[in-house]
Amino acid sequence: MIRMKPTLKHRHSLSALALTSLFAFTSPTALSDDIEVYLQEPPDPVPPNILFVLDESGSMGWNTPTRRDQLVTALTAVFNDDAMGNVNTTLLGYSTRGNFAHSGAFKVISEGSNQSSFITQIDNLTADGGTPTVAALNAAVNWFRTDATFTDANNLTLESPLEEAGVRAEDMRCAPNHIVLLSDGSPNSNTFTQFNGAQCNTNNLFGTTWWDPIPGDRCANEIATWANNTDLMEGTGWDGVQNITVSTMGFYTSGNTRTFLERVAEFGGGSYYDSDGGSLVQDLTDIITSAQTNIDYAYNAPTIPFNSDNAAVSGDEIYVPMFLPEDRTFWKGNLKKYTITVTEEDVVLTALNNERVLNEAQEFQSTRDLFCDDDACDPDEGYPLAGGVAQDMTEVRNLYTYLGSDPVLTSAANRVRNSNTAITTSMLGVATDELRTELLNWVTRDPAYVATEDDPSHSGVMGAPIHTQPVVVSYSGGDVVLIPTSEGVLEAIDARLGEELWAFMPQDLLPGINTIKNNDASSIPYYGLDGPMTYYEVGNEKMVIFGMRRGGRKYHIINVTERLAPEYVAEISSDASSHFSKLGQTWSKPLFVKMEIGGTVREVLVFGGGYDPDQDDATPPDPSYSDDEGNAIFIVDAEDGTLLRSISDTGANVNIPEMTFAIPSDLATVDLNGNAVVERIYASDVGGRIIRIDLDDDENDNSNTITGGIIADINDGASVHRKFFNTPQIGYFSKSGIQFLAILIGTGDIANPLGDVTDRFYMIKDTALWYTPDWNTYDAIAHSDFVDASDTAVAGLDPENRGWYIDFSNSEKSFSKAILYDYAIFFTTYSADTVEPDSLCEAVGTIGTGRIYGLNLLTANGAIHWDGSSENPLTISDRSSQLELQGIPPSPQLLFPGGTDDQGNTIIGKKIFLFSDLKKKHEWSDRFRPIYWEEVIDE
Repeated sequence: MIRMKPTLKHRHSLSALALTSLFAFTSPTALSDDIEVYLQEPPDPVPPNILFVLDESGSMGWNTPTRRDQLVTALTAVFNDDAMGNVNTTLLGYSTRGNFAHSGAFKVISEGSNQSSFITQIDNLTADGGTPTVAALNAAVNWFRTDATFTDANNLTLESPLEEAGVRAEDMRCAPNHIVLLSDGSPNSNTFTQFNGAQCNTNNLFGTTWWDPIPGDRCANEIATWANNTDLMEGTGWDGVQNITVSTMGFYTSGNTRTFLERVAEFGGGSYYDSDGGSLVQDLTDIITSAQTNIDYAYNAPTIPFNSDNAAVSGDEIYVPMFLPEDRTFWKGNLKKYTITVTEEDVVLTALNNERVLNEAQEFQSTRDLFCDDDACDPDEGYPLAGGVAQDMTEVRNLYTYLGSDPVLTSAANRVRNSNTAITTSMLGVATDELRTELLNWVTRDPAYVATEDDPSHSGVMGAPIHTQPVVVSYSGGDVVLIPTSEGVLEAIDARLGEELWAFMPQDLLPGINTIKNNDASSIPYYGLDGPMTYYEVGNEKMVIFGMRRGGRKYHIINVTERLAPEYVAEISSDASSHFSKLGQTWSKPLFVKMEIGGTVREVLVFGGGYDPDQDDATPPDPSYSDDEGNAIFIVDAEDGTLLRSISDTGANVNIPEMTFAIPSDLATVDLNGNAVVERIYASDVGGRIIRIDLDDDENDNSNTITGGIIADINDGASVHRKFFNTPQIGYFSKSGIQFLAILIGTGDIANPLGDVTDRFYMIKDTALWYTPDWNTYDAIAHSDFVDASDTAVAGLDPENRGWYIDFSNSEKSFSKAILYDYAIFFTTYSADTVEPDSLCEAVGTIGTGRIYGLNLLTANGAIHWDGSSENPLTISDRSSQLELQGIPPSPQLLFPGGTDDQGNTIIGKKIFLFSDLKKKHEWSDRFRPIYWEEVIDE
């Protein structure tokens, strides 16, 4: 996957909105995930300061219910919304309180001490007197100013929020300041002719009377201009400009009154809202959302080069998914096609005209990918969203869902479009038919959708493949690339033309259309379909199963035998069947294998139970902690998704009481006797345990017993809790009468990549090779049973040695699967190097450092000389080498390039190359060496 750096800084906002009254409610914790590498929260996020200046004049008593009552109801609804996050706010009411000679009586309706009392005090709003709007605006500005004094009609003096006692400048200087002025009538009772010593403009909208000799709007524009353009805090420690944005709300207004409020908002750098009783709640919410959105938190997403783990190769063509991190809900992406060539020294990606795609730093250069089939395309300037598949997503699309009646997705019953009345407002999560029509026309790119600057079309847009990998499916009519995206759809792309053939959106993700269309400010993306995908064939049927990862707790199986007519097969979820109640967020990639179940060899899918999001805050967990989802292994029929066997701590077909932690990683399956039927499964969990499952495939025994247990618990007796998110790699060793299966795996919390836990790599011995332990004799290797090889190599053939570990340094974490070749283990690590921002008001991405390791299977010593030499003896200093690329590195790869003999005949496997970050790190000659456990060598 490609993660690219935006060329411009973007504004950042908090992930949720809420209201408080100069006191802090508990704000929601940001979701932990590896997206922190690309987009981080601001270093010291602070809420904006908003002063609501509310009209309490006599006309607020008009209408039924009264305007005052409508305002109270709206404010209560908005301020009582628990889904809103941190905002500092105070309510200031203004009128003349019946005394027209008074220039204004301003009272603090609420500055509050807690949320409930603040809501209660909203009811103190009144409706009496005139409308001294200019005096109220001036008083509001004085509340923010530190060189002026604000005192209300009750002689209550408020301190500026910029100089609140006990609050440091560095904690407040990022906070935006807003005044929201609401009025339902013409300004009057004005005494202002000058502001800050200067005469105000005499071109006013309103005339004079004997009781109001000064135009009611005079000096309003000057006050708003000064507020928006003046730096209120210029002292030491205050970066940037601490100004005040002034927005206005016209409540049942028209004519000059509306024009007056529009001008004040224009001069004040804010927005004008034309409100009535029906729109007031939404308008107030929009103002608060805007205040949060406009927090000037910039971020720099790192440049993260090509990731071979997530690309798909078909022949000499490679399909590369890309996306752009943003501080919005909807992350956009792309899919580009290049040519891939393996040379003696590196792997080369080329675009049109044989141009190299990557520069020496492994960053994308400006090219035209192969989906641009002529010279009409502009170079993409290295920008991930330019070119590729996204550029052709302009036509009305064939978007399908499954509504339960017809499995053929192309049927009219499943077509996502405005004319399909079976798709209701409730399915979309909206209240009106108008919104339903708007959303359906937008997401299908229907010409009936009217795009505006604020609500652009969906044309030329593809969702982000944040964690997903494409697969290429071959058809007589042309290959198709399948890829799930953050739009919540499975995309089917013509592999030659790059055009979208069809897309499938599960029914439960239909409300997400509104989410991605609104595209609110957020540090957490909408994940949609962001899980693993597996393509397989059952008989003559082409099938694909895909999960949701952070997007949800479901797998979906689609029959894609017909290139243009997919069929829905099954949903695997706790909603579909109570047998999947332990299924968590679907992170684990289903493996398509053969197993003997109930005396019959069957083609099945096997996968881990997934991730429990409670783990985001479960490090280290309480000793009694257990996950309530994800702590399971499922075996389902590959043809229809029917559950065949479940394995968990309780309530499963096979119960292993110790299976109390979620299993988000892919499983490892083993065929011990070479009959193409899996007899053993190894799983790793976030509790730091290795689980072994044994399946009996004895041809003479139809009982097919499944047993299992914990064979290693790295946290048992350890002082630090470490987690497994990687797939165990299994290697076979047999020498000098010693035999074991080596389980190779590193720790690293992918949900918290910036954490400071000292992680490790483990080699774990399973010596029960050829037999199944009795039910109660699975012997878990504890922390104290491992040899600490961090600082020295170990005696590899010691039979008492049950395995070893090495500590990583510099907060390194292992997010890659290990590979094994010639008794050497290779894997990559990532160490987050957070870049210090230039300003505390700026959030930045994390670049980080990647390393590749090569360890001797037996001794944990260095396995190869990274500089290619062979003279000096290997030591632990030879264990790793720093990679040039930035960001989380992909897993290392073994490539077996072909060659030719003297007669030009092809020779397969003439050399073996070790590649990482697209560059050769080592090579071996063509002599036979063991790779994985199947390659049994007894020396």
